[in-house]
Amino acid sequence: MTLASTLRAVQCSKYNGQMGRYAMVRTRTVRAVMVLALMATVGACSWFSHKPDCCLPHGAIGARYIAIGGEDSPLGRCNGGETERDGGRAQSFTNGAIYWTDTTGAWEVYGQISNKYTDVGGPTSGVGWPTSGELTTPNNMGRYNRFEHGGIYFSESGTHPVYGAIFDEWGRQGFESGRFGFPTSDEVQVPDGRQTNFQGGWIRWITESDQILTS
Repeated sequence: MTLASTLRAVQCSKYNGQMGRYAMVRTRTVRAVMVLALMATVGACSWFSHKPDCCLPHGAIGARYIAIGGEDSPLGRCNGGETERDGGRAQSFTNGAIYWTDTTGAWEVYGQISNKYTDVGGPTSGVGWPTSGELTTPNNMGRYNRFEHGGIYFSESGTHPVYGAIFDEWGRQGFESGRFGFPTSDEVQVPDGRQTNFQGGWIRWITESDQILTS
């Protein structure tokens, strides 16, 4: 190796070392900014506090909370810490909750849809875990959250879940933009199976034959 090539190698090594340190500092800075932003989002609650009212969101739930606006989001402030629930994690807020599993991700459910989700059993209900935040329906006449096995819809006809075989048939008929419109009831027991009522009729699942009937 010549003297010139040796000097170039030393300079390159110093440059790479400086760039590596720069990247490390930058990564740590980004992490610190994210932590500070989250702490600011939930007020003066300290990361290291052991106070029972300190409910700083963290991890995937904390990231989602920041993404939708933190305290300024429809969820409001946290009112409980993150807890294990039915194979996943959840954290409650003033107007709803954020739910997480490693397969569905972290998603918020709030307002009337959150109330209905709680009423029907949350993640153990027929709809399962949420797979989206709250969305506007394509016809701009309602709101809904997607779930593993269906959805919960809010409209002038109320807030109701639709899931399973009935949800699949409703989808084939065009969802709320089709002839059935929005749901007007939860899924109910009928003599030969299960049924959901809609603005334009009903969809029924026959239990024994796994058959779908429509009005």
